[in-house]
Amino acid sequence: MISLFKKKVKRPDAPLAMRRLIVLREVFVKALATPPADKITEWMKSWSEEDRDKFINGFEVKFATRERQIRSADLWADLNGDERTFIRSGVLETTEQQRIDASWLAESIVCLLWALGRVDHLPKYDEETGHELIAAHTGGSVRELVKTATLRPQQEIGLQRDFAELWHWRCRTRKLLESGEIPSDLGNGMTMETVIGLSAAKAAEAHAFEALIENDFPTFGKPFCKMNVTEFAAVTSIAQERHKAFNWLCGYAPDNRWSETPTGT
Repeated sequence: MISLFKKKVKRPDAPLAMRRLIVLREVFVKALATPPADKITEWMKSWSEEDRDKFINGFEVKFATRERQIRSADLWADLNGDERTFIRSGVLETTEQQRIDASWLAESIVCLLWALGRVDHLPKYDEETGHELIAAHTGGSVRELVKTATLRPQQEIGLQRDFAELWHWRCRTRKLLESGEIPSDLGNGMTMETVIGLSAAKAAEAHAFEALIENDFPTFGKPFCKMNVTEFAAVTSIAQERHKAFNWLCGYAPDNRWSETPTGT
């Protein structure tokens, strides 16, 4: 479940964390600005060729401007290959999966915002981070943001990392139980329900959340095991993104490479 690496790690410093935050914000903003593929297809059915060209060219100008801004802020080297591809892709080239994946970066962004002291609290794990919160706390000169960046104490960041891993573990446990990949009865009188209850109780004691519901993690006013499919998918995405962000902040990624950050539980 919670397993801290024993080897010595080099954690990202505050300037690097701020640069990563700004990069993720740019990718996230691109996702927000890109219409869903099905909407574009629907719109184009009634458009003339001139309308279509105007639409595509408008986005090309918008996206090219964002790329120039990233380059002028000396951040292009901070982007990994997938991020560069996404930033440079045209409105018709961006896949729906790319857009969805980028939209969930809000959960990683809010973790970096919190670690950098720009927000006081993290949303609950059954509460998606709104784009309004990100817009309100990521403005300003890139140079000044990087220059003045500071991180919370590592002990505080490490505790939130443990909480994120614990939530991610609960998500994976439910998935494995539903698929039959792990048994509900572990033998010797022990069941996964007991293990989950004990883990939830310890998490509540550590203030990972306010209180248990029916001996389980609390989500949407009910126990974790009773979430519907849509709710479960949302909490899983939230936990996975936050787990990745906090693992990266704790130095778990090789040479701090964001795309290689592990999220095993």
